[in-house]
Amino acid sequence: MLEIRRIHKEDYPNGKKIIYEYISDRYYDVSYTENENAWTIDFILKYFETPFHKYWEGEIFENYLENIDCYIAELNGKEVGIVSITHEKWNNVLRINEIHVHQSEQNKGIASKLMTFIINQAKEIGVRAIVLETQTSNFPAIQFYKKHGFHLIGCNLLSYTNDDMKNKEVRLEMGLVFN
Repeated sequence: MLEIRRIHKEDYPNGKKIIYEYISDRYYDVSYTENENAWTIDFILKYFETPFHKYWEGEIFENYLENIDCYIAELNGKEVGIVSITHEKWNNVLRINEIHVHQSEQNKGIASKLMTFIINQAKEIGVRAIVLETQTSNFPAIQFYKKHGFHLIGCNLLSYTNDDMKNKEVRLEMGLVFN
């Protein structure tokens, strides 16, 4: 049975490493045009010539993140996923900083259970929306978020490098708005 439980930074004095990894066969190609009367950004679904593989190691309790709540998903006592969230009180939204399921445990409904948990947390807190970041190269994540009611709410054309559009890794902001 899947159990979701809160973890705390102080329980991990040496940090809590997380591996971010995904493979995507599709991406949203971004084109931007500007003229005197309009700015236009288009996102066109395309296929990579060869599947895109992203791998990065990080720390779930990043120092720049304040007041985060972290939860791990355990299946039969084994950690299979993790999520971190922040209640941004200044604009009353809940931000998903990270949501990750170990690659060997993906497509088993664990991420959906974590998302349901987060949505319930958001409703309990009384926020107006849940927001998160992903990349145009992470087609599987985008589809997952859309399945759970998230929509595109913005983008940043140079969040990671000055070549994000060329690298097909434009930052997307997605949101789930509560009425």
